[in-house]
Amino acid sequence: MSFSVSFRPPAHRGAPASVPVPSEPDEEYETLVMEACEALAEAGDGSFHMSGFGTPEWPLDVSYDLSAFMEQFPDLLAGLRAHREVEIDLYSQGIERTLTFRAEGGAVAIHCASRTQWVPDPEWERLPQGELMDMLTTLAADFADGLAAVHSGLAGVAPFNEWRERGNWQPRRADDTG
Repeated sequence: MSFSVSFRPPAHRGAPASVPVPSEPDEEYETLVMEACEALAEAGDGSFHMSGFGTPEWPLDVSYDLSAFMEQFPDLLAGLRAHREVEIDLYSQGIERTLTFRAEGGAVAIHCASRTQWVPDPEWERLPQGELMDMLTTLAADFADGLAAVHSGLAGVAPFNEWRERGNWQPRRADDTG
């Protein structure tokens, strides 16, 4: 079993979600992600999936775990594209794992370190870089599609509005202002 990450968006909803469009257009990315995950969690039937390192389904939720992952998402994509080592900290209680992504030629080696009694087996997995990038691009598009499905005003806010078109966007670092 190799590393996998995905988001199954909630089904289309008739009524708008309760999360409003941000009043400040330059609201911080992390805040937007938290609000977006809240809207997706309120819809109730979306799910965040991650597997690998000996475990076929990690116990994750949309409101907290997906938010933690997506807060770090732009840095992950930028790092992978630049062939830099990048860490994702899944810090929520009970998960408490750090994933380190390291480019190795045309592949990405992923190391999983646990801060709980759970032990990854194996500690390292490798995926072709193109396969991992496709997986992450699909995740971003599904995240944005989910926001549109629940009629969240955040679906029209950058970067989420850009993510709906797979492959037609370049991720920015979370701390970029332009």
